[in-house]
Amino acid sequence: MQLMSEISTRRKALYFAAMLANVAVDLLLPTVVLLALAPTEMPAALRLAIGGTLLAGKAIGGRVESGEFRWRLALVAALVPTAVIAGCYLAGFGDVPSMVAGAVVSGAIVLGDLVRTRGGRRIDGFAVLVLLEVVASVVLTSISGDARFVLARTSLYLGIGGVFALATTWSERPLMRTALKPVAAKGDPARADAFDRTWRKSARFRGYYRAMTAGLGAVFLIDAVLRIVLVYSRPADEVVQSSLVSQLSLPVLLVLWFAAGRGLAVPRAERLLDEELAREPVAP
Repeated sequence: MQLMSEISTRRKALYFAAMLANVAVDLLLPTVVLLALAPTEMPAALRLAIGGTLLAGKAIGGRVESGEFRWRLALVAALVPTAVIAGCYLAGFGDVPSMVAGAVVSGAIVLGDLVRTRGGRRIDGFAVLVLLEVVASVVLTSISGDARFVLARTSLYLGIGGVFALATTWSERPLMRTALKPVAAKGDPARADAFDRTWRKSARFRGYYRAMTAGLGAVFLIDAVLRIVLVYSRPADEVVQSSLVSQLSLPVLLVLWFAAGRGLAVPRAERLLDEELAREPVAP
């Protein structure tokens, strides 16, 4: 029994470590690409657009911590639009047309994946979210090629993510229910079944996961506003500094949200789950 508990604790620790690493990549990737491509003398707006394209490719691959990340799709969704952006720029099409072309190709890949995988299963809400963000990217990219504007586009993506999270809050599958069920189940099918039963029976249990979902939506919306303020509080020629500074608020907000959820909601939800599991008769 103790060995099983240790394995479950280790699995949970690895799951959360993967989640944190995933968030760190999301936060740092655009800035890393911005700096890494500096020797090419490519405009900052274009470098940021490529960073965003790589991030979109990673996003459409799915949640890394789930163990079902689609690597081939992620590579196609990241590298093909990047090649289109670079190819259009080198062909002399200019910054904005190059970025729009890359965004259009990203959208086509995401839409194609949605159509291809729709048959026989529920539409992937996360993929729909990525598609909405790519469409927004096409529209915004066509407006301006200013580096600060490209950098501030992330605020819209976060805003869409926040609205998406809030929209799922009162649905049958709030975002955090989907994300945290594997953690609560600890790889045990009996616990996974008990999770579903508890969800159906307990309004308090549902409330904890809905509160965490609403909190995450609020975090994204607050950060979206702060990011715009931070980006435009610095001169246009300090885009690298703006990129770094604008990343600061989200980790702080996520830490506060995580601490509240881990300290208040998760332990109470786990107690309800354990009580339901204990009520289930053991088969002879």
